[in-house]
Amino acid sequence: MSDNQSFSEFFHQKLEKEKESFFYSETMIGAYIVGAYASAIIHSSWRGAFQKSETGEWIRVSRVEKNETFKKWLSNQQIVRSNLIKIADKAAEFHRRFNLDSNLNQELAQLVTDYLKPKVNDGTTNAEVSFAFLRGYNDFLKYKKGDIDENSTTK
Repeated sequence: MSDNQSFSEFFHQKLEKEKESFFYSETMIGAYIVGAYASAIIHSSWRGAFQKSETGEWIRVSRVEKNETFKKWLSNQQIVRSNLIKIADKAAEFHRRFNLDSNLNQELAQLVTDYLKPKVNDGTTNAEVSFAFLRGYNDFLKYKKGDIDENSTTK
């Protein structure tokens, strides 16, 4: 992964490369993106949001407490086609509520808007949806750490 590559660029390269083998349906694409967005919101909520003060120092302006995390809410949800919009909406709610407005979170929110197609019934099974969501979730974490190898699916 290039140090300057955005997640959107990373995703579009992956989408082009795996169009037939993994991203063979709109549902798989949407589940993958929702998984990545969920991962980003969980990651950034623990870290908290930061803002520059008048003196130019970075200060924490919010941090999610353990009992109100998106991760806790998500752990009680089924990762199936019919819940993808509900999961994306809840991630967006936490995104707004805790001021988690990083460029990366905004980019992922836009990808969800662009790729999550709510009424598509393309024959994708719930197991495939769960797998795509988890792959998006994990790929985001690897992307964030810089552990994505451009020549393979996983590292």
